[in-house]
Amino acid sequence: MWRASGWAGVLLASASLLGQGSAAAQEATASQAGIVKVLQGDVRAERSGKTRPLATGERLYAGDRVLTGAASAVGFTLRDDTLISLGSNSQFLLEQFAYNDKTDEGSVAVRLTKGTLRYVSGLIGKRSPESQRLSTPTATIGIRGTDFIVEVAGE
Repeated sequence: MWRASGWAGVLLASASLLGQGSAAAQEATASQAGIVKVLQGDVRAERSGKTRPLATGERLYAGDRVLTGAASAVGFTLRDDTLISLGSNSQFLLEQFAYNDKTDEGSVAVRLTKGTLRYVSGLIGKRSPESQRLSTPTATIGIRGTDFIVEVAGE
């Protein structure tokens, strides 16, 4: 059951990422999935087997695992303007993210293994709702709506 207290510190702002001027910046953004917009408490990212603390403004990539501690929360925006919030004691994996900003086509797959998640669809969901997927330890959800909350209870 979702409890509002786990979300009290997180306010998501829907904002587009800034455009890029150079070829190198465009290449970096092409593989970038999103950016951390708000953060409270102990939030870490795991990439390539290495865990590090996250901060506001940091980039997220497909394959990143995000972990929140007690009394912690994070909100991030994907490149298609999808908004994702995680509550305290959450374990989340951005399994797959592909997005073409010229056609607004792409796909997103996320996995929540523990904790709470709020998901607000962006351009991928508006253009092709069947191209979004959320997995939990006991179910896979084909996302057709635009805004929902999921909680996976710990052991």
